[in-house]
Amino acid sequence: MLRTVAVAVLSGTVLALGAFPAAAASRTARTFGIPGVYGISGWGSYQRTGSVVRVSICLEDNARGVYGGAAAGVAYDGAHHQVATAVVVGFRHTSCRTMTSRYTSHLVVDVISGWPDRRVRQVGRVTQVY
Repeated sequence: MLRTVAVAVLSGTVLALGAFPAAAASRTARTFGIPGVYGISGWGSYQRTGSVVRVSICLEDNARGVYGGAAAGVAYDGAHHQVATAVVVGFRHTSCRTMTSRYTSHLVVDVISGWPDRRVRQVGRVTQVY
């Protein structure tokens, strides 16, 4: 189900063109990589502060043959979720988005790339960050 939500969010974005234990909670920002797809690389960070988490999602188009891409981070607690998406179009362009969420139980991320006709070229692997 999470993969379906992440793929739907990312596909829709491109087509429209656009757990650690409680003891690990810290004010230190933690970085993560997003498993890439051909021509798109993604990364991000998160920082827990009190009852919220600040999540940043970034991606870069690094291949001339790729029209663009999208990355999404989904923070969720049970049935409640919040999404941050970043969209990039054009070789060597970079995009980042940040969200502050009260949904701190889990964070999953994914990235996709697209063709110039707005079809999805490749879907990445949904990865659970925490």
